[in-house]
Amino acid sequence: MSDTTAQPDSAAQPNSAAQPNSAAQPNSAGYARPAGPADARNPAGQAVEVADAESAAGGIVVGVDGSPASVAAIRWACDEAARRLVPVIAVLVWDVMGEPRPVFETAANADREGLAHAATRVLDTALTAARVSDPTVRIIRRVEEGSPVPELLRAAVGARMIVVGERGHGALHRLVSGSVSQGVVHYASLPVVVVRPVAPAAGVDDRPVVVGVDGSALSLTALRWAVEAAMLRKSALHVVHAWHLDIPIYPGSYADIGSVLAEQAQQTLDQAVSTIVTEHAGGLPIPVMKETVADGPAHALLRASADAQLLVVGSRGHGGFAELLLGSVSHQCVLHAHCPVAVVR
Repeated sequence: MSDTTAQPDSAAQPNSAAQPNSAAQPNSAGYARPAGPADARNPAGQAVEVADAESAAGGIVVGVDGSPASVAAIRWACDEAARRLVPVIAVLVWDVMGEPRPVFETAANADREGLAHAATRVLDTALTAARVSDPTVRIIRRVEEGSPVPELLRAAVGARMIVVGERGHGALHRLVSGSVSQGVVHYASLPVVVVRPVAPAAGVDDRPVVVGVDGSALSLTALRWAVEAAMLRKSALHVVHAWHLDIPIYPGSYADIGSVLAEQAQQTLDQAVSTIVTEHAGGLPIPVMKETVADGPAHALLRASADAQLLVVGSRGHGGFAELLLGSVSHQCVLHAHCPVAVVR
């Protein structure tokens, strides 16, 4: 049974006029592009540097393996870096066991030196294929030998977020054996954005940013992150709170119990949004839509993701093997959402 109510938030104010975005001027969220050295540029025109820990601090780490999913992840990461005026750290990790496959397929020699050269070429090819729209985005290149998840997490120390591609195969064996994207989501201590290989939106993407809240402190953290993401995009924010009965009911009892739970759900949603609004003097400069849904949270968020440019969810942390196997709300969203998913801690 589904019971959905939605209404605009009266505390949110219309979006302010857009300001030009340049290296010399902070953007709408107050970011200013850091000064960097004169950079070499790849054939696509992006600045490309060899990895440097200091210049990578505060940047966006993106995992690359040469797949279409990782190319989409590069594109998303660079678009986000352009909004936040930070560098992108593009990381390709290879190992002698044969991963990622494009490195071994293109290596002239199968020794470590040959594989390292091939890995660099695969990374450069992926950066060129991404066709980054803003050539001023600084891209810092890292090629590492090792296991992908630990190396990506190591590269992300001090970073703002990690972006990874997801091939979209949600079969049970992949949950058991693990994928790079699932591993990074599971073990990272910073926000992780999972992107699928879909065609980029033509023109300005005016779809909302969707975020799920449940009244917890963690969901408030996710809501703050979503507000910032929506402000950077100058888009609307769609805040969803799902509720459902998880106890047996009897004829005639649903109306009474359901009405009480619906009222409580609305209060939870209103309180969460009100808390965030009060943190912004003058209210939020973006439209806010609040929605309560009588459904499981994963189903409600997946439906909302069909008309979103980004879905933001909180993660309750490292739940071990059972969480990976059985699936939390965040993992269900990562596997099945129709848009990129940001998992926030």
